[in-house]
Amino acid sequence: MSEKAAPSAYSINEIPKWGEPYPRILNRESVLEALTDYILQVNHQGYRPNPRKVLAVRTSDRTATLRSEGTPIRQEVYYRVEGEVVPWSGATRLKEGQTPAQLAEELLAKRYEQLWIWVAYDFTKGSPPGFRKPFETPLQHKGSAAPNPDQVTRRREIPSKMNPRFFLPDPVSVYQEQPEPNPDLALEEVHRLVSDLVRTDFRNVLPEGDNPPIWDLPLVGVAAAEDPIFARFQDPEVVGAQHRLPEEWLPGARSIVSVYLPFSEAIAEAYRKDSRYSAIEFSSGKWNGSKFLNVVRRALVRFFEERGGGAVAPNIDPRYDSDGWLPFWSERHAAFAAGLGTFGLQQALITERGAFGRVLSVITTLKLTPTPRPYTEVYGYCLYALDGSCRACVRRCPTGAVNEAGKLVELCSKHGNSDHFQEWGYGSCGHCSTFIPCSHGIPDKIRKRAEDHNSSPLRA
Repeated sequence: MSEKAAPSAYSINEIPKWGEPYPRILNRESVLEALTDYILQVNHQGYRPNPRKVLAVRTSDRTATLRSEGTPIRQEVYYRVEGEVVPWSGATRLKEGQTPAQLAEELLAKRYEQLWIWVAYDFTKGSPPGFRKPFETPLQHKGSAAPNPDQVTRRREIPSKMNPRFFLPDPVSVYQEQPEPNPDLALEEVHRLVSDLVRTDFRNVLPEGDNPPIWDLPLVGVAAAEDPIFARFQDPEVVGAQHRLPEEWLPGARSIVSVYLPFSEAIAEAYRKDSRYSAIEFSSGKWNGSKFLNVVRRALVRFFEERGGGAVAPNIDPRYDSDGWLPFWSERHAAFAAGLGTFGLQQALITERGAFGRVLSVITTLKLTPTPRPYTEVYGYCLYALDGSCRACVRRCPTGAVNEAGKLVELCSKHGNSDHFQEWGYGSCGHCSTFIPCSHGIPDKIRKRAEDHNSSPLRA
C-alpha cells in the first residue's frame, strides 16, 4: 500500500470491485496540512487542545480541512482531532525543538491507515476494497447443518397461507444468565454515553433544511458472549455459516453491547404516506445517520478501552465482509440476542421504540450483566406471525420486495438506488417501516395479549 494518495475527482458511486486497491480514499497531504495547522494553533501561547476542532473530509475529492464543529455540510464526514484522529492525551503537544510539521508527520504515520479505513466506511457504507484483512483463525462453526429438518412448529396448526418458517422453534432455549454480582461496568454508564452523544454531538444533524436531529434517544441491551444463540446464528436458516462468533472477533470476549437508535420525530413527520419514494429527510438521515452510527461505534470502543477492556466494532473492522447479502456479523441478530426486539415480516427489528430505526453493536472483554430477552419467538412482535392479521408492510412496499415469504433484498435495494435519488446524492427506502402498527412501538394487540396472560408487557 502506498502511503500517499493523489487527489481524485471520481464520484462516490464509482467504487472499485471487491479486492481491488482503493488508492484515492483519503488525500494524505491535505490531512497532513490540517494536522499541522491544528498543532500550530493549540501550541501557540501555551498548550490548549481544542475539543471542537474537526477534520472535515469531502466526498468529491477526499481532501481534508481543519474546521470548528458546526452545521454539517452535505457529502462530508467529520472526525474530532482530539479523541478520534489523535486519541492519546497530550499527543499534540510540541516537544522542545520539534516543528508542527514534524509532529504532524509523526502522528499521521501512526493513524493514516486507520483514518483511511474510517473514511472508506463512512463514504461507501461498507468495508473498503483492498483493506480487508483475514481472520487469524479458521472459521469456527458451532451451528447445525439442519437444525429443524422436519419443520416442527411451536403451534399445533399453521394458519392457512402463512409461511411455516414463522413458527419454527426458538433458536435456543431462553438464555438467562444469573445477575453478575460484580460487573466491570454498569449498563447505565453505557446508556448515558450514547444518550449524551445523541443529544450533543453535532454529527447527529441533517445537513438539509433546518438541520433537525437524525436520531432520538437509544435503547441499549447486552448479550453474553457465551450465549449459545450466537452459534445458532450460523445455521443456514438464520444468518449462515459465514457468521462469526464473538470470540472470533475478539479473543476473550465476554459481552456484546447492542444499541437501537430510533429516527427522530422530525424525520418521521417528513415521510409522506402517499409517495412512492422516501422523503429526502429520510434518505439523508439513513446516509448521514450511518456516519453517526460509526461515531457511536468508535466512541464505545474508546469507552471500553479506557476502562481497561478490549473492544471491537465488527461492522467497521477491516475483517468485516459478507457473502452476498449474508454478513459476517449481523447487527439485527445481535440486538435480538441482547433483548432489544424481535423480527418482523419485512425483516426489520421491532423494538419497544418500534421498527423505524437502526442498530449497532460492539464486542468487549468487559463483563456487563446481560439484559433478559422478554420474548420467546423470533417473530414475537410481528402481528402477521401472531395470527396473520397484518400485512401492512407488504402493502407499503412499492416494489413487491416484501411479501408473505419475507423480503427480497435485491429488489428492495434496487428501488432505493433508483434514478429518482441521483440529484440528492443518496437514496434509500423506508416504506416498510413507516405507517405500520410496529413503526414506533410494539403493536398494541401483542402488548394486550401479554398482559392478559399475566406475562411481561414486552413478552410476545
